[in-house]
Formats: sequence, structure tokens, C-alpha cells
Amino acid sequence: MKQSYLKYMLTHDKIYRKFFIVAVSLPLLALFGGLIVGSNPGFFSHLFPPCSVKLFLGVNCISCGATRATLALLRGDILTAIYYNPLYIALLCWFIYLYVRLIISLVRRPYRPYSPNITIPWGIAVLVIIISFAVIRNTSLYQTVFF
Repeated sequence: MKQSYLKYMLTHDKIYRKFFIVAVSLPLLALFGGLIVGSNPGFFSHLFPPCSVKLFLGVNCISCGATRATLALLRGDILTAIYYNPLYIALLCWFIYLYVRLIISLVRRPYRPYSPNITIPWGIAVLVIIISFAVIRNTSLYQTVFF
């Protein structure tokens, strides 16, 4: 009887098996924790500290609003999450895409580990986007439109 590729790899390759178990269990743990926090966000809101950059410098950092955006996503309110921090949501979508590609590479035959081809120009472009977002986010136009 012919075994499936995934079953063969899970039974014969210990490193593959450990990597696969971690890769599959992390989203399940995140979903479980998200359901707990999302079911009663008011109960956990005192656990999240205020932004230190905004507290000391008076400006919004690039991650200001990420906690509120995460809680909005857990409630299923995507537009509010984008309103709180659009860069965080874009990066979250990119990480989810990379994670799905990783899972597909684990199941695909023959096994080829997925390694994203992130070159220096891509890294510079992401850095420029992050710095631009940090500057634009603290302008008066952004403040009047979004806050």
C-alpha cells in the first residue's frame, strides 16, 4: 500500500515532524488565546500598557494602535483595525501570507523548505515605507483625517 507523502515524512523524519507540529500548533494556540481575549476585551484592557513613545515624546510611534487593532480584529471589526494602525494590518497580512506559503511547502512533494527571497532593495523599500508612515502619521493632516 502506497503512503501519502505527508504521512511518510511525519513517520520517518523527526526534524520534519517537530517543525510540522510547531507550525500547525502555533495558529491554533493564537486562535485559542484570541477567542479568550476577544470574548471579553474589557476584562483584559488593563493589562495592556500605554505607549511609552507617546507618553514621553508626545508623538505616535509606528506601532501605536497595534494593540487596539488586534483587539478589533479579534472582535471581527476589520475597518476599525485598519483605522487604528494600517501599517500593522498590512504587515500582519504579509506575515500570514508567508506562513501559508511555509505550510504549503511542508505539504508539497518533494519537500523543499520555503525561504522568502527578500533582497536588499525590498528591505530598503520596506524601511522607507515604515519611516514614511512614522512621519506621515504625526502630521496634522493624518491626525484630522484619522483621529
